[in-house]
Amino acid sequence: MSSLNWDSIIAEAGETTNSYEPLPKGEYELKVIDAKATMAQTGKTMFKLTTEVQGGPHANRRVWDNLVISPENPKALNMFFMKIGILGLNREYFKSNPSNAQIEAALMNRTFRGSIGTRTYQGNISNEISQYHKGDSSTATEAPQAVAVSAAPAPAPAPAPAPAFAPPAAPVSPVSGEDTPF
Repeated sequence: MSSLNWDSIIAEAGETTNSYEPLPKGEYELKVIDAKATMAQTGKTMFKLTTEVQGGPHANRRVWDNLVISPENPKALNMFFMKIGILGLNREYFKSNPSNAQIEAALMNRTFRGSIGTRTYQGNISNEISQYHKGDSSTATEAPQAVAVSAAPAPAPAPAPAPAFAPPAAPVSPVSGEDTPF
């Protein structure tokens, strides 16, 4: 078994540029880099979002948020639709009854501006996205249409039935060899 030269490994790694310290409070351009549907401890459907800062001195830092669906609470439900609507999935999109997998896929790479704050949970200070805002118009995308996902290819459409009778032939021109307008 060989021994590692930790001094050279430490020198090779250099100084750590990423930090676990929370981002300073402020507005950040964010991009959804992961979206997972899961079950919250309350038994409600929840979408866990991983977002990444898109520029500035904190580029590539990550901020997480959970979008919980609370059908029994109209205010919480409206908050869900407001946030996910800013991400481009409006109420019309949900009328198509998309699956969780389709929603996960539709959320990927969505960009928006987020107001980042901090919160303390179990003694740890972490970031939270306190508000969602539409990003600049160059990053806006249209709400996708939900499509059915199927493991098997869709069957070919059946051919149209043959007509029960043959349509009448076009009238013959009275002048031989020439067409006349009707």
